[in-house]
Amino acid sequence: MVDGAPRAGTACTLSHWPGTPTPEELWHDVSAGIVLHALARPGSLPEGVEVASVDHYDADGVISLALLCVEGLAADHGALLVEAARVGDFDVVADRRAALVAFGLGALGDVGEALATLPGLVQDPERYRALWKEEADAFDASVRALSEGWASIEERPNHDLAVVRVDTSHPDASRAAWDTAPLHRAAVHSATERLRVATVAQDSEAQGGVELRYRYESWVRMVSRRPRPRVDLGPIATELTRSETGGGRWVFDGAGAITGALHLAPGTTSSLDPEEVLDAVCRELESLDAGPPAWDPYAPSGVRA
Repeated sequence: MVDGAPRAGTACTLSHWPGTPTPEELWHDVSAGIVLHALARPGSLPEGVEVASVDHYDADGVISLALLCVEGLAADHGALLVEAARVGDFDVVADRRAALVAFGLGALGDVGEALATLPGLVQDPERYRALWKEEADAFDASVRALSEGWASIEERPNHDLAVVRVDTSHPDASRAAWDTAPLHRAAVHSATERLRVATVAQDSEAQGGVELRYRYESWVRMVSRRPRPRVDLGPIATELTRSETGGGRWVFDGAGAITGALHLAPGTTSSLDPEEVLDAVCRELESLDAGPPAWDPYAPSGVRA
């Protein structure tokens, strides 16, 4: 099993997921890196096993599977594919070609098709422009937004928090939006190491809302650094809901959600000033960070501390 949790009868697990029995000497930030470590260390892979599996579709999972199953891929492109897996999982871009590979895989969605496409995609991403162009355009527009100033990032290191402010009335706002975010997350995550990201999306009349989201790095077992543990944002959601005067209701997805967020419930709007929300969140984080974590990916069980 790569990039997931073992099942009954699993002979070997190569995964950065919390609580999985991957040998510590193989650990890496992404599962693709764990696979490369295993391939480089004789005896790491069990003898007589002829089937490799992944239980979901994403760039890190597909790349991990391909490194095991596609002849020559690890030797020829292993390092670049690890960077592509990092883009896919963490939305951190350090290499343009790796980003195009991740974006291209994101446009597919079928493991078999991805395994067939990946060798050509990593060899010559330009041949597969139709796969990655839409997402790359959104990423580039988001990078420009931060450069031009109609989007900005304020770092609050004491709370491991990045505050992203986006003017959604800007003429290029629709070009920069991706997935459910007003900016492509890779533009944001590549510009800050903070693992809590509060996004304030407002139009020119200051209409909008706030979302605070945990980045994926704080859910898995990282090796390059130890992220600040996640705390339970449920009490903050309760406090904000209590402060609302117009029916706004705040919810928290849970500390164990992969990229859990504190956000308004669907169909509700907030009567609170976004800056007041941020101040309230920071006050609560000061108290919560002094207490026990709500999620510890390094615990043997991989669950709550």
